[in-house]
Amino acid sequence: MAEKTPRDLYEIIGVAPSADQSEIKKAYRAKARECHPDVAPDDPDSEGKFKELNFAYQVLSDPEKRKVYDTWGLEGVNGRATPDFGGFGFDDFGSISDLFEAFFNGGFGSGPFRTTRSATRPRRFTGKDVHTSITISLEEVLTGTKRELNLRRRVSCESCGGRGVAPGGLIVCQRCQGSGRVETSRQSFFGTFMSSRVCPECGGSGEVIKERCRKCGGNGFEWEDSKIEVEIPPGVENGDRLLIKGRGEGNGNLYVTVEVEPHPHFEREGENLLTTVTVDIAEAALGTNVKVPSLDGDLRLDIPPGTQPGSTLKIKGKGLPELHRGKKGDILVRVDVSVPRHLTSGQRKILESYLQARKGKSGR
Repeated sequence: MAEKTPRDLYEIIGVAPSADQSEIKKAYRAKARECHPDVAPDDPDSEGKFKELNFAYQVLSDPEKRKVYDTWGLEGVNGRATPDFGGFGFDDFGSISDLFEAFFNGGFGSGPFRTTRSATRPRRFTGKDVHTSITISLEEVLTGTKRELNLRRRVSCESCGGRGVAPGGLIVCQRCQGSGRVETSRQSFFGTFMSSRVCPECGGSGEVIKERCRKCGGNGFEWEDSKIEVEIPPGVENGDRLLIKGRGEGNGNLYVTVEVEPHPHFEREGENLLTTVTVDIAEAALGTNVKVPSLDGDLRLDIPPGTQPGSTLKIKGKGLPELHRGKKGDILVRVDVSVPRHLTSGQRKILESYLQARKGKSGR
């Protein structure tokens, strides 16, 4: 089998041969994030890629070695065609967080490489937002309404103030001696690196729990059943969300989503209400007065003579109010003209007479 041809070191890091040291270092950091075995555990080649990357950086970050490589290639650097990666494995750094602490002074303390929180670290219960919904009628949208909600929610434990710790139950962390940080040193091909990181035992607080709160079992919260009155203003729309500050869990808020029931007579279009009335041919031709429903009682509407099928008439100011403004929309009435399917002999004679009169008038 043919021997595998070694890759160009500049290609491995991802820079041009003309790149300066700052460009090489920046590219190396980016590549290290991608191929370290801790980041890509499912990639069987990650260890080899990381060792290859470290070898390339060791050569190109050293001006003398880089000069030899640029002149003689890998043979000049190693005295053979294939580089030896054995001395430059990812074990030189330990975990990926150790690698980034060496480069960035612990700058990756938050994010995907965060140290796992210790179960013994004291932490205060802060709670979270609570979400619920209520259903109201379209009539209640017109006037506004109130609702009483029954909520079961978590609240901060009165005994420990939400910390989950019994009185006097905290002791100084032995690992960091109360400083909240630990220092480590590591040897690598870069030299000796000293790094300071948040103590994994106490999470940086300098204290650990000796005795948990007996009332809440160390959770920092208790369950509470409470009744909360919610005021719903006139003009809300389906899906609107009301904010009630401080009535969630702990320091969280309560969010109430309003759902408006469908109405048997109206469709809603913003502040306007849409409905339909039906009249017969004669009423549409001669005009009439009809009853129209509204959200606060029936109204009367004049249908003008000659009203055409599908015409829309307006009753001003009888719709819904604008939210927080009070100005009301209109009721829009669509006129549907009913054509009789069956006629009596008298009705037929009347319509035939009307038709003859029209033909005579038009001369047809």
